[in-house]
Amino acid sequence: MNDMRHVPRLRFPEFREAREWEITKAKTLFSNRVQHGEDGLPIYSVTMNDGLAKRDSLERRIDDISQATGNKKAHKHDIAYNMMRMWQGASGVACEDCMVSPAYVVLAPSEDVCAEFYGYFLKLPQSLQVLTAHSQGLTKDRLRLYYKDFAQIPLPKPPLSEQQKIAACLSSLDALIAAQADKLAALKTHKKGLMQQLFPSPEAQNG
Repeated sequence: MNDMRHVPRLRFPEFREAREWEITKAKTLFSNRVQHGEDGLPIYSVTMNDGLAKRDSLERRIDDISQATGNKKAHKHDIAYNMMRMWQGASGVACEDCMVSPAYVVLAPSEDVCAEFYGYFLKLPQSLQVLTAHSQGLTKDRLRLYYKDFAQIPLPKPPLSEQQKIAACLSSLDALIAAQADKLAALKTHKKGLMQQLFPSPEAQNG
C-alpha cells in the first residue's frame, strides 16, 4: 500500500481539485469493538461473496451459539471480518445492529469514516495482498489477521464526502447487478417451465 498513488486515476468532478488522499494507520479509522451480543438481535455470518448475510438465509447449516452473550454485537455500519479468511476478502459491513461469531473481529468506524467505502476498498486485490502480509501463520490455511496487526496497516483516508460518494456509486452498481441477476434467474425459471410444456412428458411418450 506504500506504492499506492495518493490520488486515484478517476475522481468525481467535485473532488478533482481537492487535496491528495491522506494515508493513515487503520487504528485511527477503526477501533476494535468487543461487546457482548444482546437477545433479540439477528445473527449474521461473513460470506466470501456477499459480505455479512443473515445466518438463517444461508444454505449451509451453522450451529448457533445458544446464549446471546456468547456472540459479539456489531452496530450498524461496523465492519466484521473472519480472522482466518480476511486475506481472501471475508468481511462485510453491518446493515443493522446484529450479532456475529465471537471468532470475528468487529471494526467500529470513527466519525469521519464511511464504513461502506472501506468495505469495498478492503476487497481490492492489492488490499488483499497487504492483508495477507499482515496475517500471522506459517501456511495460508492457518493465516489469521488479529486486530493488533490490522491496526498497523496503512490505509487511504479521502475526505468523508468523497468516501461517501464513492461508496454510493459502487452500491448503486451492486443494486443494479442484483436486479439484473434476479431478472436472469426469473428468465431461466420461465424457460425451464416452457421447455417442460413445449415437449411431451416421458409419461405421455410411454403411454
